[in-house]
Amino acid sequence: MRTPHIALLTGALAGLLFTGTAHADTGSTGTAGAPVPTGTKAFTDNPLYRSGKLTMPCGRQPEDSGSFTATKKHLTAMLGCLNASWSAQLKKAGLPFRKPTIRFMAKPGSACGSAWHKNGTGRYCSKGQQLVILIDDYAIEYPADPLALHLIAHEYAHHVQNLVGIRPVAYTKAKSLVQSRRLELQADCLGAAFMGGIWASQEYKDKDWKDVVDVYRDSGDEKLNKERSHGTGKNRVAWLQKGFAAASPAACNTWTASASRIA
Repeated sequence: MRTPHIALLTGALAGLLFTGTAHADTGSTGTAGAPVPTGTKAFTDNPLYRSGKLTMPCGRQPEDSGSFTATKKHLTAMLGCLNASWSAQLKKAGLPFRKPTIRFMAKPGSACGSAWHKNGTGRYCSKGQQLVILIDDYAIEYPADPLALHLIAHEYAHHVQNLVGIRPVAYTKAKSLVQSRRLELQADCLGAAFMGGIWASQEYKDKDWKDVVDVYRDSGDEKLNKERSHGTGKNRVAWLQKGFAAASPAACNTWTASASRIA
């Protein structure tokens, strides 16, 4: 793998910090599967946590690059992998699944009813269950960069939270920064669980994961976001590592974690 452009991607994470919780709309969660848990149980005792490892293999995608069309093709294939992985996972949990709709943008525009942050790379809109992905110059040059893929997997994790009842319940209560951090750290962890499940199939190296971790270590609220909505760099790394090592949502229950682990 190519070495990521750390400074540029740290900017992308800053964009994610400012946009990840800005859209509090909720959407329906599909019709198949068992009833979606509600109330406190959706957070603390969700069937998702008992669904085992993410084991859906994904074929290695060629690193088509150099154009918007080639990058869109590559990212569409990886989104297909996300769909297959999480569809199988929610089926094991006995929960409904619905693919998100996908919208690719060649330049920043509005998404989820608000303006696009200048450093954003992706957003999830609960209403309409839509992923919005910006294909910028970096993505065109490095479409298979593992950090860029985790940013997409993080946004997809918000879709999973929506489907399994976590996100809708979170937004029926008065949103607090503590609650926001639990949501965002869980999305970090769930995205990393997906990455752990497909890592070998994508032929990534140990150094590639170290690069991802290093960027997150420098991307905590203490450095990028005075609002403290996503967690410290130390805690972001801790949840990232837990999810990646376990390759399972079982590692990602931030809702029963102590206050110090979600600071």
